[in-house]
Amino acid sequence: MAKENHSVQSDAVGRVIRGVVFDMDGTLTVPCIDFAKMRQSVGIESGDILHVIHSWPQEKQDEAFAKIAAIEEEALENMKIMPGAVELCSLLDERNIPRALVTRNVSSSVQFFHDTAFPLPPFHPSLSREWRPYKPDPASLHHIAEQWNVAPSELVMIGDSAKDDVVCGNTAGAVTILLDEKNVYKERNDPKLVEINAVPDFIVSSLHEASVVLHDQLQLQRSSP
Repeated sequence: MAKENHSVQSDAVGRVIRGVVFDMDGTLTVPCIDFAKMRQSVGIESGDILHVIHSWPQEKQDEAFAKIAAIEEEALENMKIMPGAVELCSLLDERNIPRALVTRNVSSSVQFFHDTAFPLPPFHPSLSREWRPYKPDPASLHHIAEQWNVAPSELVMIGDSAKDDVVCGNTAGAVTILLDEKNVYKERNDPKLVEINAVPDFIVSSLHEASVVLHDQLQLQRSSP
């Protein structure tokens, strides 16, 4: 059961939803990227790794992104679809609710995901690291809302990162669902979430639970032509 029911209820309950946006790594796919190894390879112990790299001279940036790309390439060998992802996306497709993907990974990884791991039609739009500014900046969600001709408040952002996915969704005005498989957070207003301004509307431990939230707590409606 979504943890929203065990803490202060979100005011998003009952909101009309006309589109759903997903994170990829750790949300649509089982986590397989070694982020500790990635940080070690580029010598960044803290801070947003992408933002830090972009503050460096171009040559150093190129070297760092090459190292990151190599680690991401290794991870593709172990890419597996997250349990519940196909069922949830099938539900959206049956209801004619558009779905998009926003990731800080590279476009080649997104293409690999669509070609080898995901059996349904591709997500559209699919915004990868090449599209900037990336999460947690809300620009990607504003772009998607414009593409779909809906309000950002009519979107749901689903992801496993509080600091990237939830902050992105909250800042855009979207409904946010935090996928917390390891039960790191006790409730929506967990101090660790409040501290980084990343309180989600709902916390779920699986995409199956996310399906229940979309069906029971929100109103999925197709956008008018």
